[in-house]
Amino acid sequence: MTRERDVPLEGWRPAELWRRRPETSLAIAVGAMAVAGLVLRLVELAERPLHHDESIDAWYSWQFLEGTFEGYDPVYHGPLRFYLTAAFFWVFGESHTTARMVAVLAGVGLIVLPWFLRRSLGPAVTLGASAVLAFSPIALYMTRLGREDSLTAFITLAMMVVVVRLLDRPRLLLPALFGFLLAAGFAVKETTFIVVFIFGGFFLALLAEQAAQRNGEGRANRPGRFARWSWMLPAGLVPMGIAFGVSAYYEAEVFVTLGVYGVLMAMVILMQASPAQIWDLPVVRAARGVPWWGWALAAVVFLFFFALWFTVFFTNSAGFLDGFTEGITYWRGEQDTNRGSEPWHYYLYTIGLYEYLVCILAVIGTVHVFRNPTFVGQFMVWTAVASWFSYSWASERFPWLALHIVVPMAFLAGYGVQVLWRARRRAWMVPVWVVLAGLLASTLFVSWRSNYVNQRDPRELLTQVHTTHDYVDTVHRIEALNEYSKSVGEAPVTVAVDTAISVPNLWYFRDYEGRQWTDRASAQHTSADFVLALPESGIAGAAPDLADHQTTRMPLRDWWAPQFESYHDGWFSGWGNWLMDREVWNEGTLGSTDFDLSVSPRALALEARMGGS
Repeated sequence: MTRERDVPLEGWRPAELWRRRPETSLAIAVGAMAVAGLVLRLVELAERPLHHDESIDAWYSWQFLEGTFEGYDPVYHGPLRFYLTAAFFWVFGESHTTARMVAVLAGVGLIVLPWFLRRSLGPAVTLGASAVLAFSPIALYMTRLGREDSLTAFITLAMMVVVVRLLDRPRLLLPALFGFLLAAGFAVKETTFIVVFIFGGFFLALLAEQAAQRNGEGRANRPGRFARWSWMLPAGLVPMGIAFGVSAYYEAEVFVTLGVYGVLMAMVILMQASPAQIWDLPVVRAARGVPWWGWALAAVVFLFFFALWFTVFFTNSAGFLDGFTEGITYWRGEQDTNRGSEPWHYYLYTIGLYEYLVCILAVIGTVHVFRNPTFVGQFMVWTAVASWFSYSWASERFPWLALHIVVPMAFLAGYGVQVLWRARRRAWMVPVWVVLAGLLASTLFVSWRSNYVNQRDPRELLTQVHTTHDYVDTVHRIEALNEYSKSVGEAPVTVAVDTAISVPNLWYFRDYEGRQWTDRASAQHTSADFVLALPESGIAGAAPDLADHQTTRMPLRDWWAPQFESYHDGWFSGWGNWLMDREVWNEGTLGSTDFDLSVSPRALALEARMGGS
């Protein structure tokens, strides 16, 4: 086999390079997109105040760095990204930028990962997937957000890459790599339980498809009778839809839903093949290509790293069992809560309104996969549809979870790009290219607007529970006055914070020496130069020492709670105005969570002196 670098080049023109050295050219293209993606994720990264959840992640990371981290708490997800963020704090210092660097680098990793599937995907699909993951509005926004979802999406896609490579060419260490990634997934976020469910469902459906293909070949004596279409999707996704539908209608327990699905899938498989026949199916033979001790090594790697991270590097032995039980127990209990109060079709409009071009290309790509089924194509269709089912069925629906649906859709969009590129010389493609160019330009505009212009504007559907600039300005005001007070020999400026708004104050006042906590019970004893409290706590009115403070109401977090049943007023004019200039159609739901800022006469006098100097 001739290596690319041994093929002589007649020149360095791009067309010549692509023709003679296609893999090198593809590497350059994907690398260029990764560099562009990194730059886009770093631009103005520190400008947006820390989101409610970002401040919690940053706080726990800082606690780990300080040696006060108490271990895994399922409310705040797995501990691994705290360790990674703490490493950035240790090397580069604590800032908004370093608090978000794990998410940024995971986002860049998402752009690069399609390269490792290039021989299964082809160059057009690889480039299309990388481009979506680099520049699409949701992918760009969520990988600039210092939550755990960017890292979870990276780990999930990395596991998919390992599975494809393993089944293509079984290698001894690939199961161990999968075990490491699986442990990392659990140690970052409990949605890894959903990932395991989706992967498991895929392989059950794949077994059903391969068993049906083998039966068809045996009956008809015609190999490839089922080669032109896929049994996998109807055989697996229909039972999944039935299970989720029954569960939602009867409000069934989550494990009942999974049990119903497992029984349905087992019935489908056993209708097609006996256990002995299943053992000899291609996917099982591929797994058997790795020696048994390779799978044993994978189990050891998984358990070691799972224990390492959940026990806080073997200092909290109870964390090991908690990692297996607490996460699923907590989130099963939250299933009835519907935190966020979003409807089941939340992702239909959220993804559709931002990723309309990706959706169109993904539909084209899905049709192509049905007509020309490949293992990777089926895997991506399955993961996209099953993710949409799973995250829509799960009661907690938020914009950052849309990233887990967009990632497999990026590959389907790549297949759509491949279909259009192959048809590029046909006459009817001219108007198609014009329309696609307009959609691409508008998508890039939406990505720019949502990530840099409106990056914390509550009218963006991607924005939720973001801290306001007013609050951050207040923090800077207090810090500046404290520095001035100490410079002129005065006592430090003290701050009292209502425990009801501990977030984001835990992070922003993490090492402030004059900070104290207060609440309704201890309000009458509160005394400080600055008091930050919820209005309903009544702290400012209950404390005698605060009677002469100057109190101002300020927004802590602002929000828009769009009533989607009213969007059709004027035949979709509500959506139209929102799409054009983000004009909301129900202004009554624009609001904020406010806090009262009470400032002492001493602090006001100090500020006057500081301003005069």
